[in-house]
Amino acid sequence: MAARRFKSKFDRWLIAVLLLAIVFDICGIVAFLRFESDPVVLAISVSMSLLVIALIASVSLGTHYTVERNTLRIVSGPFRWKVPIDTITSVEATHSPFSSPALSLDRLRIRYGRNRRIMISPADKAGFLKAIGHEPGK
Repeated sequence: MAARRFKSKFDRWLIAVLLLAIVFDICGIVAFLRFESDPVVLAISVSMSLLVIALIASVSLGTHYTVERNTLRIVSGPFRWKVPIDTITSVEATHSPFSSPALSLDRLRIRYGRNRRIMISPADKAGFLKAIGHEPGK
């Protein structure tokens, strides 16, 4: 079976929040460049702001889920998980706001292994469920 890659669904309100965070970070960089005279403080502040911008961009552009052979690979920017498909015990819809590798609150909670769980938000839920063998109604 060929690998199937599923993009994360992306809520519009989240796009606005992330863009606002980037704008505030850029404003902070401009303020530090303009008003901070200590080069060490300036370097640390600008570096931290650029790191935050890079993390936001990485997670926003790099969240996806790949089903290949018997493994579900979850990628969210620099963060990665592997879930053996045969250890998945249940998949249920949720709108939980808790942190997860999902860019939407329209999520699937996957329970696997010994009391492990992760929430994801594939844009193509039906295709994803079929790919992992958990079609609705089964």
